[in-house]
Amino acid sequence: MNNIGQRVRALREKLGITQADLAVRMGYVRNYISLVENGQKPSHRFIRSLELLEQAPLHNSEHASVVREEPFAATPRGQIKARRLEMGLSLDQLAELTGYQKSTIRNAEEGHTRPGEKLLRLLSKHLDLPLEELMGGSDYPHLTGAGRTVGAEANIVTEPGVIARTIPLLSWAQAGTTQAWEDVYEHEGFIGFNVRDPKAVAVQIRGDSMAPQFPQGTIAIVYPGWEAKSGDLVIARLNDGTVMFKRLHVDGDNYTFISLNPIYPPLTVEKSRIEKVLPVGGTFQNQL
Repeated sequence: MNNIGQRVRALREKLGITQADLAVRMGYVRNYISLVENGQKPSHRFIRSLELLEQAPLHNSEHASVVREEPFAATPRGQIKARRLEMGLSLDQLAELTGYQKSTIRNAEEGHTRPGEKLLRLLSKHLDLPLEELMGGSDYPHLTGAGRTVGAEANIVTEPGVIARTIPLLSWAQAGTTQAWEDVYEHEGFIGFNVRDPKAVAVQIRGDSMAPQFPQGTIAIVYPGWEAKSGDLVIARLNDGTVMFKRLHVDGDNYTFISLNPIYPPLTVEKSRIEKVLPVGGTFQNQL
């Protein structure tokens, strides 16, 4: 089968494991496995790891552990863990050297987040790794954008008073996760204009609940540093992992998420069920 999603599903059935089990074996999060099974184009690293698992003997647990580590070590950020272990450094020691939390270093090594340029410079210094290699490429599928390193100056000419800035472009699976806003690096960024939040990120919208005003593929510029208010367009993430792009209405401890597409009824949930609600500062109709 040439379809990657079908191959992933067939492999899980062959091994008799869940998406979560496969995610652990391949070094990914479960949501990423789900996205690939449902048609999202995977990274080259993912395909390589999938091929190794497909070729492995059914009950070779030793090979399974190699599959999880080897493909990632060949990617730009995969060098971090390999070099740390080579130098005999623990996660705690590297965290102390860089001034970052242990969880941040671990997530960078395992590919759950994209480390920011500041952290990459520190890792380059303390692990004696070439900065250009750490910042090169992308371990995740390219969505869209300007092809610029996040945080780099946008090399375009603008009208007087208009400031262009390259910001991270997150996948829908990352939208609303706390980690994604705090320290994110993506080689393929998105150019925003007059962005007012220094922590702003871009998210490519999925689904048609806000159509026709905001069709699937719309780029939403999200302001993590701002507080969402009633009437705002927001990206919200519930505790169960559900991600939504909606109009927000707040009534005490009840949050109602309103779709513009009339076929979708309003959804009211208690505040305790919500992980994150972030206001959208602007949108861009993606024509790529």
